[in-house]
Order: sequence, then structure tokens, then C-alpha cells
Amino acid sequence: MSRTAARLVARFLDAVNAVQPHRQRGKTIANLAAELERRGTVVVPTARGSLRFLGHRGRHVAGALADFFGDEPETLAWVDAMTPGEVLWDIGASFGQFALYAAQRGVRVIAFEPKATSFALLVEHVALNGLGESVTPLPIALSDRSGLTALTLSSMEAGAAMNALAGSADQWGRAATGFSQKVQAMRMDDAVAVLGLPPPDHVKLDVDGAEAWILRGGPETLRGTRSVLVEVEGAQADAAATTLEPLLAASGLTEDRAMRDQGSRRNRLFRRADAAGSTAPAEPGKTAPR
Repeated sequence: MSRTAARLVARFLDAVNAVQPHRQRGKTIANLAAELERRGTVVVPTARGSLRFLGHRGRHVAGALADFFGDEPETLAWVDAMTPGEVLWDIGASFGQFALYAAQRGVRVIAFEPKATSFALLVEHVALNGLGESVTPLPIALSDRSGLTALTLSSMEAGAAMNALAGSADQWGRAATGFSQKVQAMRMDDAVAVLGLPPPDHVKLDVDGAEAWILRGGPETLRGTRSVLVEVEGAQADAAATTLEPLLAASGLTEDRAMRDQGSRRNRLFRRADAAGSTAPAEPGKTAPR
């Protein structure tokens, strides 16, 4: 229904534009786009004020914002338990939904997002919310080696997932097809040593199948990390015991299995033994604006 309505509106615009001078038609469309974007700004009330997002930039963005507190309540609760001043690496930050939420709570965020359209929107959202001092967006694809590589995009739309790094399969075992964007890949350890980034206290990892590659690139960095939240779905869930868990265990991180039954049930939480209780999530659905 929404697509049909959009086509009807577009036809109406064509009819209105037809009576204008040719040189004005493009301006009319541009002005309409700007007005729709202004009207499409989504305000999300949280416990520490409101966050603003450009909700008309794509279906995936609009869908995530419509269920901001309901889609991954376990992730929001995990962020709520962090201490202000700690560092979160949001790997696969997309348009910045969780990065901004964490920054608003006093957490310093390094947001990695290599997809060009999603990165551009991430930067706009950081600026829109005045969080440039708290969020550092980087168009870098973390991996198991540093250098130029390719990111195959399932869609050019901002916020769209199921992209594949250097030909890797997604979490469902499917190879991505679409435009191949050249990106700078970097190991986690090199990001600290070469770029001088602060090592993370916490890591959020949501990269649609390349999680093991990223973990292999950060053995030194992960040794000081207090918790890692990994989205695990599909074929990746079946293989996690042999692909993800050994890499995290080697860095002294063990799974808090209670997370598997919380919220979306897509995320798994790994914590350092001496950090027990520091990032314990609340019950599903308990994280909400107050």
C-alpha cells in the first residue's frame, strides 16, 4: 500500500510540475525532497533526552526507528549498564542508532561503518544530535588483515544489511551480489597501534557474517576488553562454537548464556570474568524512555 501511495503522489507531482517552466521543475522536486526530509525527522525520547534521526532516508532506517526500544531491548540494556567515560567500539554501526544512544549516556564511541551511504547518514546523525565530541565515525572495515579490499553491497540504500566483505558469505551462508565498493580494511590491533584509537572497554559486533575475521584481527585489543556483544543468526549460530567462541575464549572472554534468551535472541554476550556484573543486561523490554 505504501508503494502504491508513493507512486500516486509522484504522478501528482508530475502533473503540477508540467505547468512550470522547465528550469523550475528540478528545483520544485529538490524543495519537495527537503520538505519531506524535514517532516521525516524522527525524535526518539530517551531517559537522557531526545535523539533525532532522518527517518525518510530508507526503509531500513524507518523500520529500525519505528521499533527503537522493541527490536533489541537487550542491546539497549547492555549499553545502559556501561559506565560514563568507557569506550565502545560499534563495529557495523550502520546509521548510528546504538552509537548515538551510547554517546548520549556518556560513553565514548568509535563507530566503524564502511558502507558509503550508511556512513554518510551516520555522520549526519552525529552532527544532527551535536555528539561530535563523543562519537568518532570511521569509514573502515575491520578485518583480519589491513589493506584495500572490497565490500559487496546488497543494496545502495542507507541502513541496508547483508553486505559482504571481500567475498565472504553472510550469516545465512549466502554470497552477496551487487555493487562492489572499495574500502580500507584494518585489523583491530592496527587500528589501535597505527591510528592511535583508544582500546575498547566494550565491543558491539554486527557485521552479517564477518565476525570471526574481525576477532582474528584483534587478539591484543580484545585482551583488555570487558565485554563483547555479537549478533549471531542463521548458519553462523550453528558454527559459533567453533568459529567465534574459541577466539573470544583465547582473549579471556566467556559467554553469559542468559543473553541468548533475552529480547531479540539474536545477540550473544561475552564477558571477562573480573567484569562480571558490570554489563549485566536488564530484563527484555525494561529499557524504555523514563
